[in-house]
Amino acid sequence: MSFNNETATDASRVLFINSGDTQPYNSDPSITTDYVFIPDESIVVPPHHTILLSLHHVQIPFSFYNFQLNRNCKLDYCLSTAGSTAITSQGTITIEEGNYNATTLMTELTTLINAEANVGTLSMKFNRDTLKFGWNYDNDTGSANNARLTLKIATGTNAELNPRDELGFNANKFINRDNSFDVWFEDNGANFLGGYSNAGVNTTFFTKALGDFWYGDNTANDANIFSVVDVNAGVRSLFVRTNLTQTSVLDSSIGGGFSSILARIPIDVDSGGIITISPSDGSVHKLLIKAREITSFEVKLTDQKNRAIDLQGLDWDISLQFDFIETPTLEVPKDKRLEVEEAQYKKYQELKEQLNETQKKN
Repeated sequence: MSFNNETATDASRVLFINSGDTQPYNSDPSITTDYVFIPDESIVVPPHHTILLSLHHVQIPFSFYNFQLNRNCKLDYCLSTAGSTAITSQGTITIEEGNYNATTLMTELTTLINAEANVGTLSMKFNRDTLKFGWNYDNDTGSANNARLTLKIATGTNAELNPRDELGFNANKFINRDNSFDVWFEDNGANFLGGYSNAGVNTTFFTKALGDFWYGDNTANDANIFSVVDVNAGVRSLFVRTNLTQTSVLDSSIGGGFSSILARIPIDVDSGGIITISPSDGSVHKLLIKAREITSFEVKLTDQKNRAIDLQGLDWDISLQFDFIETPTLEVPKDKRLEVEEAQYKKYQELKEQLNETQKKN
C-alpha cells in the first residue's frame, strides 16, 4: 500500500459510485452504463506525488440481452431472380431483444423472414454434433420456384448490426475471412443452391437436392463456410472505461494504441446473476494517472467494440481505488564513453596534484 501524504498513513482513497447517483452521459436515463459523476470534493494530487488508479470493486446485474437493437438485431435481405443479383424487392427484419439459444434463434429468424411479403419459406435446422445451422429455401410465390434470397450480412444498411456471428458467418471462417460478402440461397426448381456474392460475382459453395439440408459435413468445400454457432458472440467480456488519462493499456481493436480501458470484467455467471469483482480476486492492474486534480469522472461499461451495454434500466456499482505515491525521479544513464573520460580526467587531476606536492618538497 502506498503512503498517503494527506493522512500520513499507509492508506488508499476509495471512491464508491452507484450509477443511480450520476448523470447520464448521453441524456438517456435508461442507459445506466455511460455516465458522468461529479464529486462534491475534487481529488487533488499533492506536490511531487502521482496517482495509481485501479478497479477496487464492481457489481453488475447480468440482465443485458445477448441480442440488442444497437448490436445484432437488424438483418437486411433482398430478393432477385435465380442466377441474378438484380434486386426485385428488399426489406429489414428486427429480431426481438432477448437471450436466445441456437434453437430459439432459429425459430425467431425464420418466423420473421417468412412473414415478409413474397419471400417464400426459409427453413433452418441445427446439427448438435457439428454445431452448425443447415438451410433450405423454397419460394412458391411470384417467380414460380425461380427466386433467390440474399441475407445482406456484410453490405446492407445494418451491416454492423446484424447477427452474422451468431449465425455462423463470422470473419474467421466465412469465405476466406472476407467481410464484404453476403450469403444467398436460391430455389432453382431442381436444385437448392447457396453461395456468397459481392459486386455481382456469385460463387456456389454447396448444391444439394431440393429439400435437403446442408450441415457443413467437410465435403465439397463445405468445411470453410460456416463456423461454430455462438449465440454469445456479441458479448464475451465487459470493459470498464474512464476518461482519465492513462498510458498503461494497449488495445488490439484500435491497432494497439493506448486505450481508455480501466479493467476487463469476465462474464462468469448465468443470466439473472450478479457479476462481481472484489479485492479478494487476486492481482490488480494499476494505471498511472498524470492528472493533478480530478474534478469529474466519465465511466462507461461496454463490450469489446466500445458499445455501451444496456442493463435495461438497472443500476450498478463500482468503486475506484486511488493510491498516492511519490513521483519517482528518473536518472538518465550516462554515456559509457563519458564515464571513461571523466575517470581519466579525475586520475589526471590526482596525478597533477601529486606532482605539484613533490615539486614543493624539492
